[in-house]
Amino acid sequence: MKMSKKSFVQLLRKIIREEVTTAVRGEMRAILNEGKTDHFKSIEHGLSLHDMIDEPVPVRKPKTREYSKNSMLNDILNETGPLRENAAGNTMNFNSQMAQGFAGNPAVAPTVDLEGRPVNTSNEKVATVVNAMTKDYSALMKAIDKKKGK
Repeated sequence: MKMSKKSFVQLLRKIIREEVTTAVRGEMRAILNEGKTDHFKSIEHGLSLHDMIDEPVPVRKPKTREYSKNSMLNDILNETGPLRENAAGNTMNFNSQMAQGFAGNPAVAPTVDLEGRPVNTSNEKVATVVNAMTKDYSALMKAIDKKKGK
């Protein structure tokens, strides 16, 4: 049996179309299922986390130290966590040598408050606060370092 050129092309197109459709559907199914979450596993994980939370954790009472004679202040200081070290292994620290770097760049008194209103610097209380904020404390820091023996 002889097939005409036209019917051969039609048959070839039909076969190619079916194969491409099958391949595309398979790939689309795989792509669409990639991001899907197994909800049963998620629920089981959540329940196991919940069960872990329900288990009583023994509370260890930290040692209390006496920092001050004032009991309220002492309680607050004992509740405060310890200083954490940075990556270099030091806790943050400020000394008089660091203060010298700031001396050449004194703080400027504010002229407006947080809401943009002008600050009344003739008010004695405002002047006291501004003076405390802009005061050069380098001499005090040197005295503290000297007392500590640094």
